[in-house]
Amino acid sequence: MDLRERLRTYGAGNAYPFHMPGHKRQKQQGSLFPYDLDITEIDGFDNLHHAEGILEEAMERAAKLWGSRKSFFLVNGSSSGLLAGIRAVTKRGDKVLMARGCHRAVYHAVELCGLHPVYMQAEWVEEMQISGSIQPETVEKHLQEHPDCKLVILTSPTYEGVVSDITEIAKVAHRYGAYLLVDEAHGAHLGFSKGFPDTSVHLGADVVVQSLHKTLPCPTQTAILHVCTAQVDVTEVGRQLSVFQTSSPSYVFMAEIDGCVSLLEQKRESLFAAYERR
Repeated sequence: MDLRERLRTYGAGNAYPFHMPGHKRQKQQGSLFPYDLDITEIDGFDNLHHAEGILEEAMERAAKLWGSRKSFFLVNGSSSGLLAGIRAVTKRGDKVLMARGCHRAVYHAVELCGLHPVYMQAEWVEEMQISGSIQPETVEKHLQEHPDCKLVILTSPTYEGVVSDITEIAKVAHRYGAYLLVDEAHGAHLGFSKGFPDTSVHLGADVVVQSLHKTLPCPTQTAILHVCTAQVDVTEVGRQLSVFQTSSPSYVFMAEIDGCVSLLEQKRESLFAAYERR
């Protein structure tokens, strides 16, 4: 029984909620929200920030699906994953190499964590009027000039769908002793079909953050963080997620993430085949 089904069963039962949220699972007139499914951390429903039961099992299934070492559900969007991931692999005063086109959350992480950014710029694609990919040679050049960079951060795919050569960039970063964090917010669908490039999870990145809501059937604000290599301290990532995510995570959101994972487990081949045909 996945989290969605367990919430439905509990909501249909006769247990009265002497706990938060204050609406007590009672439908509010005129509202579109599924109040009957909205609970807090009660017996049988685990705790996102100390998962040992149904949420741990759900995240393990997600890790198996994407092929990561460890996956964490995000209810505060990819922004929370970027903030936590960056803080988990750096310390105050560290130098980081980042693409100029990074999401604002990366800039926020630099400010909050007291990091020193070194910027790299993608080449401009004149005929399309967009930024292209980050080249491995660009990463190498900057790391030669700044070999003390502890982390490389870039976006792949970009909003326009431009993908960088993550395999080669990961090799370069690791050769200089730096982690590679990939903002794959627009690429949660990658790796499930030959019609799309592979996901950075499989290509050597240390941490990958994906927005499930951008390209998969999942509600706005749902995302996932993948720890991909043994070099990353999984415990520290979890600790930082408890800092940057709400202490009252939405069970509706988490159930939909779990449901999205179930859908991909069961029907990804047929769904993506139809996608490619269209």
